[in-house]
Amino acid sequence: MTKNIHPTAVIDPSAQIDPSTVIGPYTVIGPDVVIGKNNHIGPHCVIENTTMGDNNELIASSFIGVKPQDLSYKDEHTRVVLGNGNKIRECVTIHRSTDVNVPTTVGNNCLLMANSHIAHDCHLGNNIIIANSTAVAGHITIEDRAVISGLIGIHQFSRIGTMAMLSGGTMVHQDVPPYCIAQGARARLIGINLVGLRRNGLSKEAILEIRRAYKALFRSGKLLGEALAELEATHPCPEVQHMIDFCKNSKRGVIAAKRSMREHDDE
Repeated sequence: MTKNIHPTAVIDPSAQIDPSTVIGPYTVIGPDVVIGKNNHIGPHCVIENTTMGDNNELIASSFIGVKPQDLSYKDEHTRVVLGNGNKIRECVTIHRSTDVNVPTTVGNNCLLMANSHIAHDCHLGNNIIIANSTAVAGHITIEDRAVISGLIGIHQFSRIGTMAMLSGGTMVHQDVPPYCIAQGARARLIGINLVGLRRNGLSKEAILEIRRAYKALFRSGKLLGEALAELEATHPCPEVQHMIDFCKNSKRGVIAAKRSMREHDDE
């Protein structure tokens, strides 16, 4: 027991914890846990079957690596892999995978706000924000720098693309393409995430190409497969190519644009 571990914390003898990590009162660290350098784990957290990198902050009452909420799970040896520099707020849950070969993963520098839930077999990239009381169901992929607002539900096996933004209260049932905004009780696209693209330093030229691609794919009235083929033939910039590849690889389908409204990105 090091000076950085509160005396009321319960630590499994097999857990590997760097001495620089701080562990608060009444936290429970179970077996098969590896925790790196300079993490700050607040009170009343539970961590099991997890590999954690460096410089993460868990505020309080977070549950990381606990059993998945999946009736097919039979106590297989699965886990969570958490990267570096993440901020995990109060009462966040991140469940370990059901697949013994592929852990639930969270990348680097993500902010998971209070009461958000990351289910089994999810894969989160880097610099993602998930706001309060949002539920991410099983087998979901969220790409880098996506912004997920509060009180959102995302259906299992869906994907959220790079720099996409979901408005508060949105219910997502299919894939949300990169660089787009989705909104509504039955999610629909309402334009590109213009503010997010600018904040992330994309050039004016790239943003213009993304805007044109969005209109070609989702506002032209053409079938998506036809629009994708025509757009790819123009040898687009890397960002637009990523939009194309994302849509071509969709298994659940890509959500459609909302009809009869002024485009959100028209400025």
